[in-house]
Amino acid sequence: MDKLQRISEAIKSKKKLVVMFSGGVDSTLLAKLAREVLEKNAVALTIDSPVIPRKEIEEAKNLANLIGIRHEFIELNELKSRHLIENPPDRCYLCRKLRDNIVKNWARENGFDVIADGLNFSDLQDYRPGVKASTEDGIWHPFIDFEVTKEEIREYSRKLGLPTWNKPAMACLCSRFPYGFGLNEERVRMVEKAENFLRELGFREVRVRFFPYKTAVVEVGRDEMELLMGKRTEIVLALQKIGFSFVTLDLEGFASGKLNRTIEGMSK
Repeated sequence: MDKLQRISEAIKSKKKLVVMFSGGVDSTLLAKLAREVLEKNAVALTIDSPVIPRKEIEEAKNLANLIGIRHEFIELNELKSRHLIENPPDRCYLCRKLRDNIVKNWARENGFDVIADGLNFSDLQDYRPGVKASTEDGIWHPFIDFEVTKEEIREYSRKLGLPTWNKPAMACLCSRFPYGFGLNEERVRMVEKAENFLRELGFREVRVRFFPYKTAVVEVGRDEMELLMGKRTEIVLALQKIGFSFVTLDLEGFASGKLNRTIEGMSK
């Protein structure tokens, strides 16, 4: 019995399951398995927050419809929360605690005892305070329990015909802001617009980090830097029109979780 079969058996034993669903690679595979095993006793639950790109919300709707799983939304304006206004180093921990509490209340009110997320075994190799927070909150991590890596999730997704199998990693827009530099509606929308513009130009892996003085630090894949330099003037003008005063390129290229380097003495 392979890992996927063992996970399906574990899901079956839960009888009813809420999947915390973002429409990313991991939660889409988990939602697919839950729907196949539990049918109507599985539900995908998506947090609709201003720090989630609108395109990701629409994609989550489309993916849930494709899978055939019941899909529910909870609206949450996290920009009013102190952990985003102040943006401390433990922001992700505090954010996850807030989301878990809201999801647990929804589950309780709707007759579900078990909540699962798509955190995977590879996540344990990075600074992921959300893992600690959600584990404390009793959220089930089947891909961690069965030691399923990100690459395995992509391969399983490909075999099952899920369109997310090669989807680039996507973190919420909070990850574009260095710790100690607060978020607000204007700043978040500027980042979202800038990243949408770059993707429309054909860039696949994109981050626009927002630093003080309205400075945009653009990250693209290393193999896309030549393309970016060829469109440099167009990009600078567009991002300045969005509201950035300075537009810079990160010469290292795209790297997930890069701003975690600013946290001294963090433990994995």
